[in-house]
Amino acid sequence: MNPKFLIFICFVILFLCEKALGGLIIRDVTIDKNASTMYKQGGCSYSLTVLVIDDSSPSQLSINTNSNQNMGFNVYAFYGPSYKNSTYSSTIFSISISSYSGDSEPVLIASNNIVNSTLFLPLKCLEIQTGQMTLLKKTDMEPDIFGLLSYQFQVSGLISNYPSGGIIGYNSYNYLMTNYVYYSFSSGPKGDIPKAPSTEFVYSGLSVSLDEYYNNTNVDSVTNFKRFPSLNQDVQLMGKSFVPLFTFESDTPYLIPGFSLKVGTTFPNFYFRPISKKNNITTFIGAYGYINNGELADYSFYAQYQSTSTVRDTFSFNIKEFDNNLIPVDTNNITQINNWLVIDFSSNSPYDFTPFYITHLSTKYYNFPFGFKQGGTGGYKYSATFLLPDIISNPQNISFSTTNGFKTSNGDGFSLKVYSPNTAPYNPPVYVDHKFDHIYDSFYLLQFKIESESPIYKISNDYRDYFITALSSGTDKNGWFEMIVDTRRKFTFIVANQFRFFSPSFDHYYSSINLKTFKIPPVMDNIDFYNEIRDASILYKTMNVTNSKVGNILYFNYTNLDIKTPISLLVNAPEYMVQHIQPSTGLPEEYLDKLVPAIWNSTINMFQVEFFLPKNSLPGKIPFALFFKNDLFILGQSLGPNAQFNVISENCDSYGPIFENIIKLSNTLIDDFFLVGWNLTISDPINGFGGGYIIIKGSDGSIYNKTLIPTDNIYSDTYFVLVNISIPCAKQTLTITDVVLFDTENNNSTFSIFNEFEGFYRSLFNPFINFIDDNSINKILVNCITEVTDGTPPEIISLNVSSDEIDISSNSRGVSISFNAVDSESGLKNGALPMVYLSTVDLDKIECPITMNKTLDKFNSLYECTVNVPLGFGYPYGLLISIYGLVNNGGTFGGYSTADLKGKGFAHSINTTFALGEPVIEGVSRISTLGGELWITGKGLLGVDYAVLGSGKFLISKTIGNSAILVTGIPSLTPKLRYSILVFKGAYISNSIEFIPYEKVLGSPSPTETPSTTPSTTPTIKCAGTPECGGSLKGYCNSGNCVCFSPWVGVDCTSKIIIVEPPRVNTSDPSSEIETPTSNSSNIEETAVYKSFVALISLRELDFNDVIINQYYFSKWLFSEISPLSSRYITNITNNDGKPISQVTAITEWFTKETNISFAGSDLTMNPSSLKYTISIDSYPFRDKLCRLELLMSASFTSSKTDDICSSQEFITTASSSSSSSSSSSTSSNSYNDNESSGGNNYLKIQIGDHSMFARFLKRGIIDDRTVTIDNRQIINDDKTTSTIENSGYHSSALIGILIPYFKNYSIIDPDFSVIIDHQSSSPSSPNSICSQTSNSGLSKSSLAGIIIGGVAFFFVIVICIIYFLYKSNPVPFKLIKQRIFLSCFISKNFKSKY
Repeated sequence: MNPKFLIFICFVILFLCEKALGGLIIRDVTIDKNASTMYKQGGCSYSLTVLVIDDSSPSQLSINTNSNQNMGFNVYAFYGPSYKNSTYSSTIFSISISSYSGDSEPVLIASNNIVNSTLFLPLKCLEIQTGQMTLLKKTDMEPDIFGLLSYQFQVSGLISNYPSGGIIGYNSYNYLMTNYVYYSFSSGPKGDIPKAPSTEFVYSGLSVSLDEYYNNTNVDSVTNFKRFPSLNQDVQLMGKSFVPLFTFESDTPYLIPGFSLKVGTTFPNFYFRPISKKNNITTFIGAYGYINNGELADYSFYAQYQSTSTVRDTFSFNIKEFDNNLIPVDTNNITQINNWLVIDFSSNSPYDFTPFYITHLSTKYYNFPFGFKQGGTGGYKYSATFLLPDIISNPQNISFSTTNGFKTSNGDGFSLKVYSPNTAPYNPPVYVDHKFDHIYDSFYLLQFKIESESPIYKISNDYRDYFITALSSGTDKNGWFEMIVDTRRKFTFIVANQFRFFSPSFDHYYSSINLKTFKIPPVMDNIDFYNEIRDASILYKTMNVTNSKVGNILYFNYTNLDIKTPISLLVNAPEYMVQHIQPSTGLPEEYLDKLVPAIWNSTINMFQVEFFLPKNSLPGKIPFALFFKNDLFILGQSLGPNAQFNVISENCDSYGPIFENIIKLSNTLIDDFFLVGWNLTISDPINGFGGGYIIIKGSDGSIYNKTLIPTDNIYSDTYFVLVNISIPCAKQTLTITDVVLFDTENNNSTFSIFNEFEGFYRSLFNPFINFIDDNSINKILVNCITEVTDGTPPEIISLNVSSDEIDISSNSRGVSISFNAVDSESGLKNGALPMVYLSTVDLDKIECPITMNKTLDKFNSLYECTVNVPLGFGYPYGLLISIYGLVNNGGTFGGYSTADLKGKGFAHSINTTFALGEPVIEGVSRISTLGGELWITGKGLLGVDYAVLGSGKFLISKTIGNSAILVTGIPSLTPKLRYSILVFKGAYISNSIEFIPYEKVLGSPSPTETPSTTPSTTPTIKCAGTPECGGSLKGYCNSGNCVCFSPWVGVDCTSKIIIVEPPRVNTSDPSSEIETPTSNSSNIEETAVYKSFVALISLRELDFNDVIINQYYFSKWLFSEISPLSSRYITNITNNDGKPISQVTAITEWFTKETNISFAGSDLTMNPSSLKYTISIDSYPFRDKLCRLELLMSASFTSSKTDDICSSQEFITTASSSSSSSSSSSTSSNSYNDNESSGGNNYLKIQIGDHSMFARFLKRGIIDDRTVTIDNRQIINDDKTTSTIENSGYHSSALIGILIPYFKNYSIIDPDFSVIIDHQSSSPSSPNSICSQTSNSGLSKSSLAGIIIGGVAFFFVIVICIIYFLYKSNPVPFKLIKQRIFLSCFISKNFKSKY
């Protein structure tokens, strides 16, 4: 018989059988192909995935596992994603098998209630053979980025994961990463010094052992031991878990020393950290981190003494925890009315600011005053309204609790079931499809499709909520959504609305239709990330961070890795250590800002990471690691010796500012109020105090936020924190509840009376360390001079909302809410501002802080809040309004829930709408000071025409989805300056977003492909001049720019400052005339006088295309003398109606000696005989935010020598210099580029002969408290503003425009001028030169005189005619004409012909 015919018959039979069975198919679709092979540990366990498909489309598919009973193992099947249509249905099942020994074959039977289908699972349960495993690679045990002693190793010889129960170890815990790489860490000392750790794979006989970390001959000294408090054994804590502390000094050589703390007979977790180090002596701070309320406990501190630990200090404490109180009286007060959920309860005890939690699927954290309707010292009432979505997974508990999580007892909360407002049957959303696209660094764009019976209003992942604006196309029921995924964060699921069982999970199928897996990139399954790294090296083996920030570069390569793979470097000396705990294996959220992405250097074909260490950070060998994603990393010690570096820090300071002294200030009477508060001495002796804030709360419900701004003495100074109390008032207690203090390197000290989520370790940062034994130091009892009691809370009598509807997808999402509150009895408390809240479904809310408070009288005040609603927030259910925190002088606070406002007939909600298309920017990528490319992320970015950065337009070179665009061709940027960028899309203009470019590490090398030592440095960049920079006596070369020694200046340090007398003070306007002294030449024919003239001409408003919209010429100035060398000039800018719309202030200052100054975050050097202008412009009514102002300044330079002389002009732009180079040149900075901490500047040089007028125009200014980029330009051929006097060989003038971007409140700019002598005279070959010829006409002096007199007379006739004609035809402001005439007269008067 024909074989082909037999095959055909077989297919027909199979087809008929399948149809007879109803088309029921079951098959194994497990993603991991090795999942069916396991190693024995008693038995084997498996996790598999199977798919069941049936073309008869039954109501339900199931898997029966009963056939495996009594066979010695267990099999369970769990429902997963399913799909059904009119043709077929499919369901994915997760199969769990345990205790399998390999003696029989597990069977799965799928059923559609009509027919069955059987799947036999060919599982393998293997014995591990002795000698099967080998050790490939291991590292030493060293301190790691988590503050633990750890190591990594890799094994081979396995085809499946080793059973975790078969791994035992001494003093180590093991975590399997991938590719059989283990991360292991030590448990730390427990009153002893642990021996070398080891890991044993029991069944294979493989043992991994390490050398000891602690040297058995080491003895750690412990000196200068101080306790806080020093003597008092009974300690009542002033904040939750802020326990007593102690400090001591030690010469320990270890970054993680062998310290431990014994409490009674046990060794609990011990929290400690280094806070300073000098001369190899480290100061540590430790916490007595154990509380035994009401009983005395013995605390013993241990430190290493050779091979053991010995007790160095013993003390006993009776530590009493901070008490809180928020106990509801009524536990049956959650009311559901359709989509509203109203929570009410009350208490007879006063409220003490305890935070509380409401749990409904997720837990939300709430603080006072939200929800507090009325209260004071006699108790409180709580009432809050929450919004519910239409569909809720029925039924769901809602819980109110004072603990983090679900309520644990009737004493700390209550709960009630919440039902869906819509009772119709509902299926969860279906996750249909997705794809990942790499954008930049660790950021990917995830595009995914969802089908849902109900509108999608929120999509969440592990770390962020995305609202409807995640929709990129389609509808909110059937559409494609987008989110930016940061793989440095833990990302394991997606939730649509509230349906968590909808979620696709990591490494699982999310759909039974197309069997796609939800796999988070980068996919490293086939990459030996641990063993294939090579050629790792560090640029600088030593980093000295003493009093300065220092940069470095790590280089490395991989044998088999895509160069676009995101890799990030974390260099981190942990801020605290804790012994005896296991860390999370993922990257903590607080470390994300410290990660620095690696980039591929195509020139050298290597990865490189540029990073900086802050000044005065910890010395020694600092831990680092390379991260591929949140839970996949390689420790720094795995990179080999060439990648290691040592840090020198001779002035180490990792301790934040603290309160050195505190004085409570009693009542100080001032008119009808008195002041109470604290006099705080804040000390930070090394880095200095950088700022902070303090929150004060009154027992009457008042809240005061106090910002602390450093004084000139940042190392130790006194700060007054005062509260204004009106008279009469209620007796009350003011409490400092929160403190945050930062030093100049962002080391912090923090305190909160509740210390939520932090634990004992936060005690190590307590700014009240000197006052732990006084739990009342943060409290002041207010004794009123005239006391009043008023139990009636303030009342709102009117309320207005700026808009009853917001498009939450647009850039106009601002809303203002204004209201009028009164308290007719005791009056409203001064300075106690209420808070407005906008809330929506899922217990989400935002705050709308009060931005305007107008007191009409003691009893009546107007309030207004303004907030920009987050993108997508509140759609489609809208926003509910509530107001809380109104306080009267009689000790009572009050508020209004949404239900209360509705009951009063006030506006109580805001509708929300949504539309696709408008571009909104949410973030940008990193960009260095070299410029280049910049990624913009957000919504509605598909179809963007161009981006605007400063004054430049940039085209879009790449678009990914609707959420990411790439801008290229960005020029070099100034370090430390804040830039803003926005995009244009048709008629839409996006919001702008600000960024600061990161600094490059100087001395970047060009290593070879496989360097064995530190990479070589780059070729030297030469500077101008022969010799360079004028020689060693005049300056030196630094990164291609000359740094000059005073009095030498210029691009090559060959020009010299001229010392002249201060200019005569002009009391009319801020114009200045600078005259140089007469030359010392003996030849009278060569004697010449040089004079310069500087003036402010006008201010003009330009649109985006630099078209003049308005121009204002300066006329009358108000003069005042600040000092003999400094003057102030003020003038108003008026509109066409003569009404002032802005004010310009110009301050001139003459410098008689070299002076260092600071402006816009940069250090500058003012040379002797320099004139500096500081020009500020108050708020100006711009036509729109794309407009800018241009300040016009004129500068001219004239010589009395008119024959045989040349003039020239240069307008120069210098490149920015990095901060690293600037640190080396702080002593003198007279070159063009101000090599201190500035970026590039613009310079105007007007030269006549060997003299020059030199003007510096900074490319930065201060705009609304921010340092921003300022553009300067030389204006040529401007008919309205350029001088009517033609430039010549002995006269040259220029007009400079200073371009000032949009501002709201004020702007400040800072140009300066000086006169120098050049080493080479101006000549016909000089830039923009004009030369005068020697007079040789042969005419007599009398003939010349006659010609000159006649010419002058004729000239004046012509000038008068021209002026009259111009006045009639083009009425330019007469002030400008006067200035031009004055300039003509100035030259004629001061520089007469010597004939």
